[in-house]
Amino acid sequence: MAKAKSKEKTYVMKAYKYDSKIHYEQSLQLKEKFRDHIVLKGAKGRELIHYTRDAVYKFDAATYEYFFTDRWYTAALVFDDNGNVMNVYCNIALPCKITDDTVEFVDLDVDVLVREGQIEVVDIDEFEEHKEFYGYSEDLKIKVFETVALVKRDITEGNYPFNRDILKP
Repeated sequence: MAKAKSKEKTYVMKAYKYDSKIHYEQSLQLKEKFRDHIVLKGAKGRELIHYTRDAVYKFDAATYEYFFTDRWYTAALVFDDNGNVMNVYCNIALPCKITDDTVEFVDLDVDVLVREGQIEVVDIDEFEEHKEFYGYSEDLKIKVFETVALVKRDITEGNYPFNRDILKP
């Protein structure tokens, strides 16, 4: 008797804004699950439903996406067709909530990217606008920029889930 092919477990990743409104979501497959984080795989060609922009985006690359329950960021490593990391995208966010089939987090606007071997911090203007709109506390504002510095350091030092190769263009 032929062995049935096992189906990968699917998780729905949901990002929210600070007011609890859904921001975007996508379906990803389980790669690994740990006590304090989960690693999900995003297939090339998958779709992301972006509610804030009222749009659907199709990914042209595969990803490994890291969601932590004890860190204030998420990390997506974006792969080329040869399996090399070509970009990194980190959302500064509240720590994630992980259930049996969902990963949820609150996006805090600021993102840390690695493109062509260079670290960039983007969407600070969006954070500045939203800190008034959503009423971010002083402690939250401080934590966001401490996290930006931590992510930049971890990328530079090659700390998990990053490695130094991502800084080579």
